[in-house]
Amino acid sequence: MSNCLANCRSNWRGCTYPSRRSWRILKPIEKIVIDANALLSIVIGGKAAQRIVLHLKAPELYATVQAYSEVEKYLPILAERKNLNEKLLWSVWRILPVEIVAPSTLGPAWEKAWHCLHQRDPNDVPTLALALEHDWPIWSQDKDFEEAQDVCKVYSTAELLRILDS
Repeated sequence: MSNCLANCRSNWRGCTYPSRRSWRILKPIEKIVIDANALLSIVIGGKAAQRIVLHLKAPELYATVQAYSEVEKYLPILAERKNLNEKLLWSVWRILPVEIVAPSTLGPAWEKAWHCLHQRDPNDVPTLALALEHDWPIWSQDKDFEEAQDVCKVYSTAELLRILDS
């Protein structure tokens, strides 16, 4: 198992058994990088995503400037497409407890993120770089992050909810 994967596994919550002989208690997920699609899911009323944000064990949420901009770009489009009240969506967006952080564009985290994702989706590089820079997992439904699973733990909404509920 790679050292990075071992570090990511140390962020899992609950109990797991890596072998039949030993139990390992893992520490909770305290901080997580959230990408634009998960943010949009919360804002437009995705029940599971909203349960995570409101959960008693909810991790602190961090997003990149790029993810923030992407949400602001697509919010009006989704409101129209799904026939939702745009003003209400903007209100939800403004009160969402997410800290916007800019990852360093110089250094090993950015280089590793670029190497993993630039061919698949260069827009996801900042999110992965931020996660690698701080050794935090990612919350995303984006299949592009499958390429990053060997360098950083990526949770889907369902996985994250299952962990928080355990």
